[in-house]
Amino acid sequence: MDYSSGVPTPQKSTVRADIQGLRALAIGLVVLYHLWPNRLTGGFVGVDVFFVISGFLITGHLVKAIAERPHPRMLLGFYARRIRRLAPAAVLVLSFVLVVSLVVLPATSWAPTAWSVLASTFFVENWHLAAQSVSYLETASQPSALQHFWSLSVEEQFYIFWPILLLSVALVARQRAARLLPLVILVVGVLSLAWGVLHTRIDPDVAFFDTSARAWQFAVGGLVAFMPKPAGLLRLPLPWIGIALIAVASLTFSDSTPFPGYAALVPTVGAALVIAGRSEERSTWSWGFVSRFGPIRWLGDVSYSAYLWHWPLIVLTPQVLGRDLDLRSKLAILVATLVLAALSYRFVESPVRRSRKLSAQGWRSFAAGATAAAVLAAGAFGSVGVASAATAAENAAIIAEVSNGESCYAASALDNTKCGDPFGVIDKDKLPASLADKPIAWQDNCIDDVTENTNKLCELGDPQGAETVLLWGDSHAGAWSSAFDIAGKINHWRVIVAARNKCPSSLVAPNATAFGDRLPADQQAWCSARNKWVLSDVAPRADKVVLANLWANYVFPNGSKSQSIGYERVAQGVAALGRTVTVMQHVPLTGPTLEKKVWGPDCLAENAAKDCSNPVAQAYPASTSAVFSRLVRDGYGQQIRYVPVFDRFCDDARCYSAVGGVSVYFDGSHLSHAYSSSLGPWLAKQLGSAKKLAVADFRSPGA
Repeated sequence: MDYSSGVPTPQKSTVRADIQGLRALAIGLVVLYHLWPNRLTGGFVGVDVFFVISGFLITGHLVKAIAERPHPRMLLGFYARRIRRLAPAAVLVLSFVLVVSLVVLPATSWAPTAWSVLASTFFVENWHLAAQSVSYLETASQPSALQHFWSLSVEEQFYIFWPILLLSVALVARQRAARLLPLVILVVGVLSLAWGVLHTRIDPDVAFFDTSARAWQFAVGGLVAFMPKPAGLLRLPLPWIGIALIAVASLTFSDSTPFPGYAALVPTVGAALVIAGRSEERSTWSWGFVSRFGPIRWLGDVSYSAYLWHWPLIVLTPQVLGRDLDLRSKLAILVATLVLAALSYRFVESPVRRSRKLSAQGWRSFAAGATAAAVLAAGAFGSVGVASAATAAENAAIIAEVSNGESCYAASALDNTKCGDPFGVIDKDKLPASLADKPIAWQDNCIDDVTENTNKLCELGDPQGAETVLLWGDSHAGAWSSAFDIAGKINHWRVIVAARNKCPSSLVAPNATAFGDRLPADQQAWCSARNKWVLSDVAPRADKVVLANLWANYVFPNGSKSQSIGYERVAQGVAALGRTVTVMQHVPLTGPTLEKKVWGPDCLAENAAKDCSNPVAQAYPASTSAVFSRLVRDGYGQQIRYVPVFDRFCDDARCYSAVGGVSVYFDGSHLSHAYSSSLGPWLAKQLGSAKKLAVADFRSPGA
């Protein structure tokens, strides 16, 4: 069976300079984007370039192997080579992250990191992230140190599926395989592209990680492997047109670009044109000529290791430094990435890939890969166990600390006269990096995002508790999660947190925020549906229902009347269950308006603690309690209980970003994990003694 005459003759074994240059460009875009996301807003398309390169190279290798000997046994050799090529550096980085995380990350982050190690080891990190509804393009979220392994998982899944598909076509079609292979690849590509566009519209966060929505990018590279050399006149401009398309995507795309839908065609076609151009090194001003220079070819050589190393350094370095990355530390990470990439390539990647002992017999590569995977899995499961024990000990220590009548830690300082001025000091050496001290709802990734159509819940407090408390609201409910967790452990409550960003616990969904951020119709529909689900399916499981929102943050259809109606319907629904609704006053605003926030950790890092404060009149304008006034006027004061929080943040004149030596916020409005946890004992008492809602209780403190 010989059909090689119709199959493209693969390139010589020498590495093409133009492809190495494309690799160098791709890794440069990704690293610069991750270091400076606000400068190179579309640099994430470097990953799409890698997908096209992989599709081209792997398809070419497979077509050659199939032409020579179309037998299932060829798959074993292919997979063995993939193990030797990809596993060594990946195992090294996974081991590094697993160990370093135990040293520099809080105990609450150990288990999530370990699960990411496990998912990355078995090539499913993309689905692991999709299941958590992580937004890769949301730069404000706190990512995993292994989040970048999503693209490697997609590639590995492609490497598993693609050779089976192509070999199956060859074995079935036999003499017609030469004509059918590109046709099959085209069909797969078209179907995948159609699904990618549709899935991006339905759920962009999940679509970003979806292998089936990405397969068309590999297929585009695969089709290029069947293309003949372009005519001489085209060979010079084609690659540069491709580079221009990649540049346009890198400079104009952003986290608001629907991706990978139609937009992904721009960098994908760009990469395909560069490869299809087959630019020659000897042609002056060609892409191949530029790519032949030593530093560019070297960066292309080490691009895989550089990709593996750069992201853990970006995520873990702030934890080591105890502050956000500045220009100097970012440049240091850039240098460290290149150094580690060079060392990994020289002493790990190349020796294993070229090992005669491993390549002599294929089973040795599989045995080595399986052993490495088993060791990583054992380490990951061990970390989960250690994390559980450490978290339990840490919770016990926090409870003991904040329950100690002699303590001056965080909120404890407010009630201990021996502590002096609770607002006076902050230990800058212990000040967490901005966004690095998020409450437990973020740590456990159980808070819904406004762009997701999901129903996440946090299960906190005492899992054996006889009484259940439901905390329901927007992201500010999520910020109270650490306090409710501690309160639940103290009072033996099971705590359920139903928190969703920009979605207050109302049966009327807002259509905008108070500072003009419009909420699309689909997000409004998801918010409304989720709150109906919480009321019908979750609230019946609770003995207490607590609502916590940034009450003044939303604009509702038909104004304040719709706002109050939405909360009144919740109160009616909860009352029908025989429960009472408790509402929490929201935390002080940090700036002159809702929009103009002051980021607490950043302010405290640069100024005296007293300077990071807000006059009470600005921190609690009348708008922050307007919804409660309406509820009382509508006759709901007797049905709703109220927990004021003003005195946990403010004196008579100002509200502060530091209390008891701890940063109150992790950003510009949300409680930090440290301060939220310290409010647990106070909250445990307040919920049990909350009074009925009355005008005198919630009148603006600044009035």
